[in-house]
Amino acid sequence: IANANECEFSEVESMRDKLCPVLFSIPLGLLVVMPRCKEITPTEYSTEDLIEFCNQDDSFVVPAEIKHDSFGLLDGRLVAVDYG
Repeated sequence: IANANECEFSEVESMRDKLCPVLFSIPLGLLVVMPRCKEITPTEYSTEDLIEFCNQDDSFVVPAEIKHDSFGLLDGRLVAVDYG
């Protein structure tokens, strides 16, 4: 179910700059393929930074758990990688 949600969320225009894009998927959420992101560490981004990232826009909240392995760097920008 989470993989299917990631496919849907990644297609929403207002979320695209905050979510790692789904490049390929198999129906029913059986498989999703995303680009590889650089792992982030607590020294690069604090928990407070991640909370701010997820909640900075009133139109939506990034649907990710606030833990460092739910985020990564894609082309130098912070994105949620586990957001289903």
